[in-house]
Amino acid sequence: MAWTQGFPSAAMVEERTERALRWPIGAVSPLWAVFGAAASAGVAWWWMSRWTRAVNVEALADFAAGPAKQAIGIVADAELRVEEAVVVAGAAAAEAPPPIAEPQEPPAADDLTRLSGIGPKLSAALTERGVTRFAQIADWTADDLAEVDAALSLKGRAVREAWVAQARRFANGAAED
Repeated sequence: MAWTQGFPSAAMVEERTERALRWPIGAVSPLWAVFGAAASAGVAWWWMSRWTRAVNVEALADFAAGPAKQAIGIVADAELRVEEAVVVAGAAAAEAPPPIAEPQEPPAADDLTRLSGIGPKLSAALTERGVTRFAQIADWTADDLAEVDAALSLKGRAVREAWVAQARRFANGAAED
């Protein structure tokens, strides 16, 4: 039986099988080890870059309060109109000439560099645009933010750093002092 002589013996097959099972799975094909290392590095980079970056809580809180601010603005407008109507009615009843208002000095400019993300150059650029007070920045709308962002090439910094929320806090703190 010459045709069976080309087959390996049972002892040789058993020896090869035992040797193959002793090797770790990654050593069978080094490409699997390379793939595993690349995948692990990719996952580690993703976690470090996405999940460990700082989150600006003021910006998130300011974003979530948008509808409530609109409702408060509507109520404030209604109250202002009622007050104006009362003032107009009172002035018409008294028919006294309005007092002459003395010219007031413009309020001193705030230090805009106290806001996170605003340095001396950006503060000067905002001053050139007429923005000198925290109250002005606190009154910005989304359209105002987009306009300033485009004009000064901020690339979304005003929204990321929550300038409006910070300015509102500084303006309220300055009013309370």
